[in-house]
Amino acid sequence: MKKWIVSGIIVLFLVVCGAVAYSYNSIRTPLDEQYARAEAYAINEAGLHTITDITYYHGTNTYYVVTGSDTEQEQIIWIADDFQSHHMEAAADGITKQQALEIAASQVDIDHVQAIRLGFERQLPVYEVTYINSEGNQAYYYMTFADGTFMKRYQLRVG
Repeated sequence: MKKWIVSGIIVLFLVVCGAVAYSYNSIRTPLDEQYARAEAYAINEAGLHTITDITYYHGTNTYYVVTGSDTEQEQIIWIADDFQSHHMEAAADGITKQQALEIAASQVDIDHVQAIRLGFERQLPVYEVTYINSEGNQAYYYMTFADGTFMKRYQLRVG
């Protein structure tokens, strides 16, 4: 009897693991397909030769942010999620993630940084710094990619 219970628990565990893996794959597949589409767009439409990173930004509008190189220098391309338009700038024409962090830290009370990502707001490339402040609230700080000029910030109260 004990063997049946142990066997049943093992089978149940394997079924649950399989269902979780299948669900994750089902959810992830469309995003992976869109990443491949963004990569092809960056190469064919924007003229990049190599791709080093692709991220997804969902702000006011959704963009795929592609980092790569053309024949001359590193470029960053913000591609609208409908793949009808894009904005491209040389990486050297903007501030770095480290500079974005330093600017945000000098302006707001950051206890823990969760993410620093490139995005696109108000027709401008931006950095979005996501952090937890000293009060434990989730907060966001937006600045321009070009020079770190403040754009907006907000926080979500927890509890």
